Amino acid sequence: MTRAFTTEQREEIRQNLLRLGRRLFTRYGLDKTTVEELAQGAGIAKGTFYHFFPSKEALFAEVLLGDYPRMVSELVSESFDAVDDVREALVRFMKQLVNLIETDELARVFLSLSGSREELLGALDLPNMAEGRRQELFSPIVDAIAWAQERGEIVEGDPLEIAQVLGAIKFFPLYKEQFPSQWYERLVARTAEVIAAGLTCPARAEMRH
Repeated sequence: MTRAFTTEQREEIRQNLLRLGRRLFTRYGLDKTTVEELAQGAGIAKGTFYHFFPSKEALFAEVLLGDYPRMVSELVSESFDAVDDVREALVRFMKQLVNLIETDELARVFLSLSGSREELLGALDLPNMAEGRRQELFSPIVDAIAWAQERGEIVEGDPLEIAQVLGAIKFFPLYKEQFPSQWYERLVARTAEVIAAGLTCPARAEMRH
C-alpha cells in the first residue's frame, strides 16, 4: 500500500528529486542514472517515484525547464541589453544560444542522449505546454521582441512564435559532427544573420514608406 504524504511532504520530496536529479544527471548522464538511485537518494520506494514523475525523462525535463528563465535572461542580457541595433541583438542572441547549448552541463547531457531523446522531447512538449508556463519560461526574450515591435524594428506577429523561430538555431549543435569543422561556425553565423535579416528587413522597409 502506498504511503500517504502530506502536501508539505510531497513538495519536499519533489524538490529533493529535482536537486538529486540535477546532480546525478550532470555527473552520470540520463542513460546511466536509474530510477532506483533517484528514489533511494530521495528516501522513497521506487514505485513511489512514479507518483511524482512518470519517468526519469520527465524529471530531467523538469530540471531542464527549471533553468530556462535564468538561461533566457542571460541570453537577453548579452544581446538586447548589450547593443542598440536590433538586428545585431538578434544575431548575438542566436549565437549565444548555440554556445550555451554547447557549454551548459545539462545541455551537454541532452546532446549526449541516444534512444531516450525522443522520450525526453515528448516530456518537454513545449507546443502543448500551458500558456502561462510558456510565457514564464520565455518572458525575457518575448518582452524584448514585443518592445522592438512597438518601435517598428521587428516584423509584426506573436512575439512567442518569433522567439521560437530564434530558438530553431539550437538544433545546429545536435548535428555538429555532420558538418566539416571549418564550416560549422560560418553556417551558424550565416543562419543567424539570415533569420535576423528576415525578421527586421520588412519592418525597416515599412518604416521607410
